[in-house]
Amino acid sequence: MAPIYKVLIANRGEIACRVMRTCKRLGIATVAVYSDSDENAPFVKMADEAYYIGSSIAAESYLNAEKIIAVAKRSNADALHPGYGFLSENADFADKVISAGINFIGPRPDNIRAIGDKIAAKVFIKEHANSIPLIPGYNGQDQSITRLEHEAKKIEFPVLLKASAGGGGKGMRAVYETSKLREEIEAAQGESLRAFGSDKLLIEKYFESIRHVEIQIFGDKYGNVYHINERDCSIQRRHQKVVEETPSPAVDTKLRTAMTNAAVELGRKLGYEGAGTAEFILDEKTKKFYFLELNTRLQVEHPITEAISGLDLVELQLLVAQGANLKELGILDNIKFQGHAIEVRLCAEDPDHDFGPRTGVIQKWSPADSGAFIPGVRFDTGVEDGSEISIFYDSMVAKVIVHAPTREEAVRRMIAVLSRTVIVGVTTNQKFLISIMNNPRFQSGTFDTNFIVQEKERLFPTYNVLYSKNSIIAAFLFDWTIRRSQQVHLKSIQTSWRNIKWRNKRMNFMVNHGPEIQIQYDYLGDPQHDKRHVFQAKVLIKEDATQGEDEQELPISVVLFENDLGKEVAGPRGIQGCRGLLRCTIDGSQQHFYIAEDVKDVNEKSIFVHDFVCGHQVELIKVDRLKSKSAAVEDDRVTPYTSSMPCRILKLLAPSGSIVKKNMPLLSIESMKTEVKILSRHDGVVTMRVEENQLVDARVLLCSVDEVK
Repeated sequence: MAPIYKVLIANRGEIACRVMRTCKRLGIATVAVYSDSDENAPFVKMADEAYYIGSSIAAESYLNAEKIIAVAKRSNADALHPGYGFLSENADFADKVISAGINFIGPRPDNIRAIGDKIAAKVFIKEHANSIPLIPGYNGQDQSITRLEHEAKKIEFPVLLKASAGGGGKGMRAVYETSKLREEIEAAQGESLRAFGSDKLLIEKYFESIRHVEIQIFGDKYGNVYHINERDCSIQRRHQKVVEETPSPAVDTKLRTAMTNAAVELGRKLGYEGAGTAEFILDEKTKKFYFLELNTRLQVEHPITEAISGLDLVELQLLVAQGANLKELGILDNIKFQGHAIEVRLCAEDPDHDFGPRTGVIQKWSPADSGAFIPGVRFDTGVEDGSEISIFYDSMVAKVIVHAPTREEAVRRMIAVLSRTVIVGVTTNQKFLISIMNNPRFQSGTFDTNFIVQEKERLFPTYNVLYSKNSIIAAFLFDWTIRRSQQVHLKSIQTSWRNIKWRNKRMNFMVNHGPEIQIQYDYLGDPQHDKRHVFQAKVLIKEDATQGEDEQELPISVVLFENDLGKEVAGPRGIQGCRGLLRCTIDGSQQHFYIAEDVKDVNEKSIFVHDFVCGHQVELIKVDRLKSKSAAVEDDRVTPYTSSMPCRILKLLAPSGSIVKKNMPLLSIESMKTEVKILSRHDGVVTMRVEENQLVDARVLLCSVDEVK
């Protein structure tokens, strides 16, 4: 065996932290590489050594093989772990690492070439393991758009376009009609090229009702290949996994044997080394499964396999890389799988707005395993208080893993863990994940990859102001407390004091970028002189409030306890808002909220409220009461288009002077590896304000569409 003393992790975020934890436990030194955005990231602080490798654009840092290998040599690292994503499945990179005399912790380059590319994988299986069923489709070398269109039309629609070199849903498009085919091929090629450096696509028959089941395999240098059971990854959005679990509710003993045997056979034919995942689609009705791909790396969802097996897969990777014989070790021969494990991906995105990515600064991060004791809980993350979620990388903030004796208990435990986890300052899918766990179809285990579409009404119920009533009141109390602390003149006069009551006081918020609500309230003072401030209030949809008129009844009784919420101070990113734990009583029920504000400009701020009862965050944008009413009314003749988040301009689809019709694409932008097209809202003439490849911040004017005169 060739011992490993120092490992360079050619990755970032939670997977870099994950690999470092095992290395530290084993006494192995660690080296991090980082970009501009990651200079102060937890994984950089966690490493024994860290080296800067370039700008935040991945092509200039984490995808730059030469820079990474140069750091490995400079730091005297004797091994390199690629993590997942970036260069983890790049055979040329693995070759360069090995040629530099550095141990590559992963499969051999020829393994990656033979099976890591989706097209190459199908060719290999046809030639060497033809007992493994393949999905009907096209995987030829002719990648012209004309040929791809021709081949797609030969397959029964819908068809699935897939990036040959990729994964994670990037460069993947489901096409249901011929008229959209060319447009989607071009979009898939462009996204694949940006994400993986290759625009090669394969085309497959798209099954509309299937399960996504994968088998974890492990091989060594001596031809030994083992499986470590299956994982079910059927809950997906945009072909990206949201929830993973093991064992799969859809797999019985007979089917498990057939699928694991197929995965192991493929591994043995390859002479596979290290960690790999054979992915299959499963038709539950027929119990037939088809090979999808073999991922030649550690998977995002590997922790649930560790949970039920008791293994550390990173440690196994290190052992195999050092020449260990898995058969002699014996640890994979008689694994006793125990219980049920579930993983969810907590992401910075807005499910209520088509899962659009969201950026920002995490004001408070408090995972449930650091507070209330819940057994069998694990968080894999690379964030902390103050971490910034930028436009440059994936939207995943953390992986939340639970392990319990039964599936029912694991689901219940996940609901508790998610509800008690505080993440404030960035919009996430936390509420959505809780909705999935509470969903009857998910709890029954009878679902497929269409689950989110089929359960849309349950997962995205029509907004009711009552859902957020307590969070709205908490935001109002928070803002009231800050304004009171900032009072300069007549500080000795009781807040809101008047000889004669004139009218109810008002505050308006937009809830989660949706409806505008109004809270009318009356401050009743501190009757007992015990620093308990008493209010009467009413929350209503703004449209239901009569302009300028008071609500006759304020039915909600509120008592605010004194809270230490800090002070607004100047910082490197502008005003740093107040934050802290707020305690109050609403209609006799004492409640706690963690609240933080994001001050964007004078009279423009968002208030983020974590409601410990509902178990998720609500974002409330304070509506500026001083803003001109006319300024808020959109001009019918000119429609401005501003960026809702920081992004990069990919392509100008309608240059200045172009005449466009309603719903025609104007430009495409990219944020967090996701491409979004901006469509015209009416007919008109375009004026562009940005250029291709330009990086823009949120609320920047991208273009305008003027009415044709």
